[in-house]
Amino acid sequence: MDVAFELAESAVATSFDDLPDATVRATREFIVDALAVAVAGSSAPGVDAAVELARENGGTAQASVLVFGHRLPATAATMVNATMMQARDFDAVYEPGVLLPYAPVLAASLATAELTRASGASLLNAVVLGADLTCRLGRAVTKGLGWSRTATLGVFGAAMAAARLLELSRDQMISALGLALSQSSGNIQTVIDGSLAKRYQAGFAAEAGVKSALLAARGVTGPGNVFEGRCGFFALYEGGSYHRDRIVADLGKDFEGVNASIKPYPCARELHGAIAAALELYAQGVRADDIRAVSVRLPPNAFALAGKPFPRTGAAPPAAIGNAAYGVAVALQRGAVTLDDFEPAALSRPAVLALIERIEVIEDASSNARTLVPQTVAVVLRDGRTLEATCSVMPGAPERPVTDEQRRAKVAACFRYTARPLRHDAVEALERSVGALEHCDNVGALLDAITSESSHARPETRSR
Repeated sequence: MDVAFELAESAVATSFDDLPDATVRATREFIVDALAVAVAGSSAPGVDAAVELARENGGTAQASVLVFGHRLPATAATMVNATMMQARDFDAVYEPGVLLPYAPVLAASLATAELTRASGASLLNAVVLGADLTCRLGRAVTKGLGWSRTATLGVFGAAMAAARLLELSRDQMISALGLALSQSSGNIQTVIDGSLAKRYQAGFAAEAGVKSALLAARGVTGPGNVFEGRCGFFALYEGGSYHRDRIVADLGKDFEGVNASIKPYPCARELHGAIAAALELYAQGVRADDIRAVSVRLPPNAFALAGKPFPRTGAAPPAAIGNAAYGVAVALQRGAVTLDDFEPAALSRPAVLALIERIEVIEDASSNARTLVPQTVAVVLRDGRTLEATCSVMPGAPERPVTDEQRRAKVAACFRYTARPLRHDAVEALERSVGALEHCDNVGALLDAITSESSHARPETRSR
């Protein structure tokens, strides 16, 4: 029997009351993180196009667009919101699967929760289940990158989350996953080329997941052998190479989404280790003016995505977000890497560009091809000394979590990038509403915290 049957059976049987307290606490933190980066993403390049297109297409007002407050069909709101969550590449990452689970899952959950007038507890349960599925599938695959797993696997997490909020039966949920298989797509070429399409892939996946669940609720059937069929996901997308035991181990008891990492830097995870190493050197007193040469050693996966040369002219934010030389140069020049550093005006700073000319990014072929660490930065100083720092555990990982102070600073920084004015206490309101989410009859208070004050109020909702 296809593993989809076990996954759906477990999801249908799991309610909020079954979740461990530690899972609920961690999930609340990931929700705050994802919504904060969505606020920052609201002003990122390319997002305005998503908002404009969705509004032009119109339709029944079912769910809210974060920050902007527009009311759109649930599928359209989902697409825009997930795109905002990924637009700054600042959302949480699950390293064992090399994917970012929360944008597609949370966006799908929020829109479906509004549509169904679900309680906060139901929303939390859906996010836990969707993220768990996405991460379990991610840790099961064995091949290198090519497909974007945030998209190809996130669509299943989004479908499960939406299906659970719609209170679908086991067989309907399997159909939702099967319909998601028909729409699973997304590629890493968007990252390699530094295109805006990269941030849209989570939006496409989230939208497809909600659409799959809504169709399944209306009786549309999908293939049952979703993952292990002759033409199922693992055969078609992963060449039949996967570990089934990693999907089902402790299913319904442990929830893998809690093992994601909150990002400390607003850029691709593939260069976070190098940034951390460069910041360690900066803390030791290394300054850009004293540097003669820099070498950055990255594992194969990280090098393939972040090791390309940084363009001297005409660089766009997506190119900087995924470039190790740029991230290291900023860290050594400024002693910090922030949202400001990926704004268009920052990409042509002479001091940073001059340092990039002295940086060589090298592939460390001896490293495990599936891991992103270790990452090493070595500097040769003008006085002849050579200093080196290595990051063996990514900052923000479960083994090296961000501090409460760092987390609060990140949220506050994200809110400064909102595209629309928010309430004066928006950060506190977000933290407060997520903290009390399981006690809320609906998600209205949560959405009010991150919706423009000038937008129209949502209609009164009832819980279910």
